Amino acid sequence: MYPICRSSLSRLSLQGRHLQSPLASLRQSCSQNSSFNFSTRWHFGHSHPPDHQSSGDEGDKIFRLGLTADIGLSVGKALAGYLCGSTALIADAAHSVSDVVLSGVALVSYRAANVPKDKEHPYGHGKFETLGALGISGMLLATGCGIAWHSLELLSAALSAAPEVLHGNHSHGLDMSHPVLALTVTIASISVKEGLYWITKRAGEKQGSGLMMANAWHHRSDAISSVFALVGVGGSILGVNFLDPLAGLLVSTMIIDAGLKTGRQSVLELVDAAIPAEKLEPIRQTILQVEGVKGCHRLRGRRAGSSLYLDVHIVVDPFSSVSVAHEVGEYVRGQINKNHPEVSEVFIHIDPAFLQFSCSMVDHDSVIKKSNQEINICKEINHVDATVSDIFSSHFSKKMTIRRITPHLLHSKILLQIEVSMPSTMTIQDAMRAAEDAEKEILKAAPNVARVSIQLSLKDSLPQ
Repeated sequence: MYPICRSSLSRLSLQGRHLQSPLASLRQSCSQNSSFNFSTRWHFGHSHPPDHQSSGDEGDKIFRLGLTADIGLSVGKALAGYLCGSTALIADAAHSVSDVVLSGVALVSYRAANVPKDKEHPYGHGKFETLGALGISGMLLATGCGIAWHSLELLSAALSAAPEVLHGNHSHGLDMSHPVLALTVTIASISVKEGLYWITKRAGEKQGSGLMMANAWHHRSDAISSVFALVGVGGSILGVNFLDPLAGLLVSTMIIDAGLKTGRQSVLELVDAAIPAEKLEPIRQTILQVEGVKGCHRLRGRRAGSSLYLDVHIVVDPFSSVSVAHEVGEYVRGQINKNHPEVSEVFIHIDPAFLQFSCSMVDHDSVIKKSNQEINICKEINHVDATVSDIFSSHFSKKMTIRRITPHLLHSKILLQIEVSMPSTMTIQDAMRAAEDAEKEILKAAPNVARVSIQLSLKDSLPQ
């Protein structure tokens, strides 16, 4: 003897698989991972990242360390350059003075970007990092152009001078009287800046801070510019004076290049340029590994400073309830936050999986025709509900009472699950015959309904 609903359920089964709610299997799989707890929220528009107070304090210390070092180096280079008569050292000191301003801007931008979200800034303050980086790039370009202009003037004067000037008998009014001091200051600057590069880089990688990583590479460019200054000092010691302004010119070239690169990246972030697909691929793989996700598409992202904002459509079982699909989406969000801490927020859109159905269930010509028309699906569902209620009240009022009508959408077609109650005295054969007759009447009266499943409710009432 078969249960009453077996025949009707088999109409929606795929290769003999009965419809069932994935809630039990989902909760069982999720309970094995106790590190993620589902909430009862009904929206997908935001995430709850862990507290970053400790990492923010660490980042603040890193920026203050860089600011202090830049102040010390700018003073040391300026004094050494003046005493030694080195144009390259003076140019490098000017670069270090600009570094003081840039480090201050970076520190202020970092602090502003880490201010928590508020009513006026619901998406956070990450753009302050971008604005700070853009300001830094502008200062770099201005400083580089100024040093380049001054170095070109000195180089032109050196090359147009008498031949003996090129061999060290003239130093443009500056006496290279302390070569050891000049070399010592320059080597110390290289060591300090390279050390700052590694400290800032590691902290930036740990926190996923784009501003911190840019500042790290700025320290590295300072170290390389000091190498050029070292070449200029060495040239002056050897009596090849034109190497001194030439080194200043090379330093300016590096500063301008750094300004162009940071400026371009900042502008791209401000206009919400897309994140390259290859950088989003690891996130895509994380999503596809979540149980219950049958696919994902339209994955896109944008940056706001060190924060990454994502949008993604995930594909789930079309017969999943809203609550189950919601929990799948929340688990996806949790896995993204766990494996990709640079993601500040992710918006998840739920799509039903249609590819698992046979082509016979979908009228492709109808889909293409209706896709070009504006369809009010809510109006259609209300019309179907009214049609089903009329059919049951006029033909099956003594045999079945509707408890709940659950519509499912498959492209332009509607699949119905109807829960009914029947008299306890009705035999199984009569109940199955009545269910089949009701299915036929519904399919005849509602052409946009593809399948109907009538299920028997064994309780007098359903929980609301």
